[in-house]
Amino acid sequence: MDIISVIENLMPNPLTVITQLCATLLMFILLKKLAWNPVKKIMAERTKFEQDKLIEAENLRKENEELKEKLDEELKKADKTAQETIERAQKEGQRLKDELVEEGKQRSQQIVNEAQHNAELQKAKLLDEMHDDIVEVALSATEKMLGERQNNKTDRQIVDDFIKEVSKK
Repeated sequence: MDIISVIENLMPNPLTVITQLCATLLMFILLKKLAWNPVKKIMAERTKFEQDKLIEAENLRKENEELKEKLDEELKKADKTAQETIERAQKEGQRLKDELVEEGKQRSQQIVNEAQHNAELQKAKLLDEMHDDIVEVALSATEKMLGERQNNKTDRQIVDDFIKEVSKK
């Protein structure tokens, strides 16, 4: 093998190179006309679609933030209202408790007063009964001592006066 034949084998045929270059150029032109523009159009549409989705997502995020802020404000208002309601209920409960305690005190004082009044009435009644019994005993004793019965009304008045005189001392 000689060097020239090796070089010839290594070097491509110029006609083949030109043919391949023309075929490649023709293929690029056809691809550009038939595929590149539609692919470019599809890519542009896809890019626009993605950008629209990103804008929509951003708008939704902002809307969610606004809703979250409104919700936080509503929660704060609800919490404040609940606190106020609890405080009012506690005050009302305390007021009712105080009223019931005061009413209980008044009722117990009324019961004590009634009991004292009843005790005084019983005491007066017992004293009257005791006074009458003492007058009867004194009259009976006097009658037995004198042996005869005198004017009952006059005797009773005399003994009654005597007991009053003794009780004053």
